[in-house]
Amino acid sequence: MTLILRRATFALALCTAAATITAACGRKASATSADAAAPAAKDGEVVLDSASPKLAAIGVDTVRITHERAVAMLPAQVVLDENHTVRVFSPVLGRVRALNAEAGAIVAAGAPLAHISSSDMAQATSDQLKADAALTQTAAALTRAEELYTHKVIALKELEQARSDAAQARAESDRARQRTGLLGATDGGDFVLRAPIGGVIIDRTVNTGAEVRPDATVPLFTVSALDTLWLTAAAPQRDLAKLHAGAHLAFTTDAAPGQTFDARVTYVGDQLDPVTRTAVVRASIANHGRALRAMVVGVARLMATEDAPRVVLPTRALITRGSEVVVFVEKSRGHYERRSVTVDDDDGTTATIRDGLKSGERVVTRGSILLAAEAERLP
Repeated sequence: MTLILRRATFALALCTAAATITAACGRKASATSADAAAPAAKDGEVVLDSASPKLAAIGVDTVRITHERAVAMLPAQVVLDENHTVRVFSPVLGRVRALNAEAGAIVAAGAPLAHISSSDMAQATSDQLKADAALTQTAAALTRAEELYTHKVIALKELEQARSDAAQARAESDRARQRTGLLGATDGGDFVLRAPIGGVIIDRTVNTGAEVRPDATVPLFTVSALDTLWLTAAAPQRDLAKLHAGAHLAFTTDAAPGQTFDARVTYVGDQLDPVTRTAVVRASIANHGRALRAMVVGVARLMATEDAPRVVLPTRALITRGSEVVVFVEKSRGHYERRSVTVDDDDGTTATIRDGLKSGERVVTRGSILLAAEAERLP
């Protein structure tokens, strides 16, 4: 009996040891498999797991080749394009009965802006009706006079008088009709103030019940087509030789971060401001998606064309590491390589790279500091 008990105890210990060895081997194999699944990071490289939340903070952009470089930096401001802006006044004396548009509304050409109760409109309508009645009467009188003259009933003098009366009545009718045409159509006796162009109502200074006059100095509405805006810049005299109609300006503003707007110079002032010693420069700028607003300020970079191609990338991609400048190049998603570059020119927005990068490579432009910290922590 004792021998049987000893054999059972030995068998149990043997099974326990085997199970322990098997579990340890399983853990070692799992660890080896996990190590093999994650690529080893070399010196200057950062590898982030595909599930890492840090990937959301990383943004990349493709290295571009350009033949332009910035030769001047000009303070600039966006203003309305006066070629596509109309300030609307009332051509009649009256009182605003109803408003049909609010500031910020998009209107089509001819859309009603306000209804104005006006004695001028009533007078113009009355004048047209009187002129039309006089024209009908004188036309009938001329027809009778021609018939009577044919039968030698009246003298030639009377026929000529009838013709003169008819001509004057026609001229008066045309004048009255032109007057009412200039004032526009009426709606229930009101004068309807309409939008002369399609666009956005930038400003509205009138309210219901307000009195309006044709000699007012403040417009009731300002309507502008915002597809194109003007960019005005102040250019110091040292940069005037580089500026000309058609010159390329690259405009950036913190009102639209991360975006660059291309503009073409249309006008360079012929005289300098006696105080600032700068000349006014005006350029036309496309406003795609209405990303820009009037009175936004920023910086316009004057771009000059060069024959040699230049590698450019956003300045925010650059990281200073000791005495060198580095960027992080994306090898694959989550795999980044730190690379030293030589910077030729940096205007604060765009940097020109002499060597270290090639066109088409993808460089980290957002989250570079995060990757730099990760790279420094690696052994």
